[in-house]
Amino acid sequence: MYEHIQYVQMAAEFTVGNRVVGSVGMGGLATALTIGMVAGIREPKGKGKLRKKLDSTQASVLGITAGTCYMAAGSIWTVGESISDGFAQVFTGGGFGTAGLGAVSLLLALVMYFREARPGAAAFTGILAAGVWAQAGGIWGLPQALVLTGVHAVGMA
Repeated sequence: MYEHIQYVQMAAEFTVGNRVVGSVGMGGLATALTIGMVAGIREPKGKGKLRKKLDSTQASVLGITAGTCYMAAGSIWTVGESISDGFAQVFTGGGFGTAGLGAVSLLLALVMYFREARPGAAAFTGILAAGVWAQAGGIWGLPQALVLTGVHAVGMA
């Protein structure tokens, strides 16, 4: 037990103003995640062991996380939310009967689960899903709540 307290005290010494990684902010985190997505989607050059390409699942999770940060960051990052709104409007506008945001959320979840897309498409689907799921609320809002809680817990926002 005393060892645990000692490790907590050591970790507290490395934080700056109760922040583990210093002052990042949602805009900075959104930028970093976008750069990580672009770098991870591209094929590694050469035969280096350090650089890996994201697979479909990793790209989807990174897209959901980045999309959530886009909405929280505001400013220029609202483009992701606008794209999600437009996509949802295609299905909820009456062309498919009385489909709500829950149906669009289910559609995106099924596509992400059953189709293994290329990493670029998977990341875009993740960004799209983050916006639609946040608007749908209910159980679909859980990924947004998890991402934002995690970001606030480590002091990035």
